[in-house]
Amino acid sequence: MTSSVPFSRPVRSAESPGDAERAPRELMSLPGHYRDERRWRLVEIRLGGRWCPGMLTVWRRPPGSGVWVVHVTWGPESTGEWGWFLFDGDRIRPLPEPAGPAPAAAPYRGTWRDAVRVPAELAGPVGTDPGERCWRPAWLRAEGSWRSVLVTARRRPGPQLPWIAHVRWGEDKQAAWVIADGIALCPLPRPGPVTDAGTSAVAPGPSAPTGLGEPA
Repeated sequence: MTSSVPFSRPVRSAESPGDAERAPRELMSLPGHYRDERRWRLVEIRLGGRWCPGMLTVWRRPPGSGVWVVHVTWGPESTGEWGWFLFDGDRIRPLPEPAGPAPAAAPYRGTWRDAVRVPAELAGPVGTDPGERCWRPAWLRAEGSWRSVLVTARRRPGPQLPWIAHVRWGEDKQAAWVIADGIALCPLPRPGPVTDAGTSAVAPGPSAPTGLGEPA
């Protein structure tokens, strides 16, 4: 956490009480150099009176401004489920990584392993069947740590084969097909019913880590 990106000071009241506030057009169109920091991180954002899981992809400091603006998507961008918001840690907050030990059963046997990648030549191209497409935020175990990813497609190559998922992650938009075992690739629960402003519909708010990988 840094003093340049406060996590406790609200920017200003949103038009809908408790909801994240969209960045005004005047702020986003200021002339000059914008400082962008691309950081993919799973978050929950308060919209329409409920918490929605989403992906924070960009931090932006408009020229001459003392506030941070963040780009968050909570659904396919083709459906317009994205926006730039004034950052407020009470209305946009990080989701905790999966906790607890690795499963005792094979193949983990008490030790975390990275998700198993499927060679592209075996998985086939993405998007050949519209019914395979999806949009689901998830945690992916890769290179010994948890990564914030988006699942963009899923398929079963054959009746006796496991389900596989196409995932995207990172500032460089890495992508891969992986085995969808629900463990090394752990999709977020779908949003629950509308809750009060202090309760998360996805994960317990008080136990959530405070760091979002914010810019220094």
